[in-house]
Amino acid sequence: MKINSKLALIAGVIGLFSANAMAAHIPSEIYRPFGGKLVKADRQGGGEFEVEYRLDARHTSVPALARRVISHARSHGFHLEESDIEHDDADLKFERGDQELDVSIELKDHRRIEYKADLDLDKN
Repeated sequence: MKINSKLALIAGVIGLFSANAMAAHIPSEIYRPFGGKLVKADRQGGGEFEVEYRLDARHTSVPALARRVISHARSHGFHLEESDIEHDDADLKFERGDQELDVSIELKDHRRIEYKADLDLDKN
């Protein structure tokens, strides 16, 4: 029984380090929401990145999260090209030279917000 608990502890620690390592590979241009659970971080070919987070909707709102994403993107040199922000949904499109950042924020239910970001570092 002691061996099983030790193995579980070791597996948990490795899982923590793996999650942190995966989060560390997310480009700085993509906003990382405080308290968000990283669901997907996928590096695709050609300088493309896809990230998905889930957030507790009781601690933030779609418009508030959209404002933080806009501020973060602008601080990284992106210009807001398109913006559609509503109470339960936001779609944002940013450009920086030949680079593009698309963000989708959606209130899934009264407890969960889904935040997706697609970064293309070479859209040509």
